[in-house]
Amino acid sequence: MISTNPIRSHEADGGQLATATNSVNNAFSSVYYAEQNGGDVTALVEKLNTAVSLIQKATAENATDPNSATGDLSNATTIAQMVSLNSTLVSTSGSMARQLRLYGALGTVAATLGIATLVYLRGDRVYRRLWRYFYRNHVVKKSDE
Repeated sequence: MISTNPIRSHEADGGQLATATNSVNNAFSSVYYAEQNGGDVTALVEKLNTAVSLIQKATAENATDPNSATGDLSNATTIAQMVSLNSTLVSTSGSMARQLRLYGALGTVAATLGIATLVYLRGDRVYRRLWRYFYRNHVVKKSDE
């Protein structure tokens, strides 16, 4: 007897592949944003590369081992979602570190300007007092004697 219904295979369907791919793409966008905010995204990129390799592995083994392919796609989706969540923390910490560096630089500039102003306004007086202190016993002789 010949069936008119198509034979359904147990391969991982295109929806799982699309979900995993979209999750990885969204995670890459989140990592890019975190990097733009000054975060250290090295570990996140390594995890995303793992997710991409799982998707490639699932695509290759889909015809021969569909259960393993489905598991790999699920793992890739989970990894991508965890990276998306962690990238917000990395982005926040990078932004805070950037602000601290900015405030440190502004403090250094303010201190330098303050010292330069004091030297400009009071430097001659301090120089003369130091000269008198160190050379108070110095006798000046005429050179033509």
